[in-house]
Amino acid sequence: MKRPVGGFLPLRLPAGTPPVISLLAEWVGPDTQHWMLHNGRSALHALWQADKPRRIWLPAYVCSEVASSVPASGDLRYFPLDNALQPRIDFLSANVQEGDHILAVDYFGRPANPEFVALVHARPDVGWVEDRAHALDPGEPSWGDWVLYSPRKLVGVPDGGILVAARKPLPPLTTTPLSDFSFALPAFERFEDRGEERNEQWYASYQREERAMKVGNQVMSRMALDVLNSVDVKDDSTRRRRNYEVLRNRLAEWSFFAEPGIGFAPLGFPIRVKNAAMLAKGLSERHIFAARHWATLPSDPRTFAAEHRLANELLTLPIDYRYGEPDMHRVADAVIAVIAGA
Repeated sequence: MKRPVGGFLPLRLPAGTPPVISLLAEWVGPDTQHWMLHNGRSALHALWQADKPRRIWLPAYVCSEVASSVPASGDLRYFPLDNALQPRIDFLSANVQEGDHILAVDYFGRPANPEFVALVHARPDVGWVEDRAHALDPGEPSWGDWVLYSPRKLVGVPDGGILVAARKPLPPLTTTPLSDFSFALPAFERFEDRGEERNEQWYASYQREERAMKVGNQVMSRMALDVLNSVDVKDDSTRRRRNYEVLRNRLAEWSFFAEPGIGFAPLGFPIRVKNAAMLAKGLSERHIFAARHWATLPSDPRTFAAEHRLANELLTLPIDYRYGEPDMHRVADAVIAVIAGA
């Protein structure tokens, strides 16, 4: 059996030689105010609980975990996106009011377009949260008042959510130490399974721990910090772009992004097909695990029909630091075979 490709990231041990620029240093400068919490949704919840925005706007295309970050007392609204997953500026300009907070996502690591950034700078009366959970290195300066990182999406760490104050300060926050370390078990189990033959065991652990992860003010683990301090951001970015180009050359017909060259470090290679669930199932039978970003959305499917249609059609192929060109050709061969019904 060939080793699995994709799926959640196994534990990544710190490298022996410190990188010139670590991932943590890229995200958090030496004099930057920041929170480092157990997960990203906890950081968002703490911000909104303290700042008490008038309304909280999320993109209609977003994961349910982000929506669960909104405090029970918060007034949650959604805004539409265009065909390239960029915020609809006309809608935001007409509907956003002073004292609102808006969260926008750098989807798949891709930076925001200049028109949206111009709107951000034109509205300092609004709180802007830049969600970089997908973004190892967008290749552009951050635009948000606060910038969110969720390293578990990008690196083999067991936990972590980092909120950085970019243009507006963070309020004081009282944190608590970690007391239960079961969340680290799936990454450790997959790391120990050198031949990756016990997929069902560690994937079941991963699903269980994901469901159990709560919102709170627990701090990020030391293990995760050590790993982030050891990751060479330039090396990881280069590998991702190289793997992306292999898949783009092979799967251009289904590529979600049309541009031939990219300046950002991509989360994965998103493709748009008629039935993402069916393709994901066919790939999993070949031990290739592609992510659904996202299979379900918290927004209203009647109001945001285009975003929900995209959720049924979008699939993200793995291209991270674990893989090289032969792996990418194996992924491309499998995609073509499943789509062709082979």
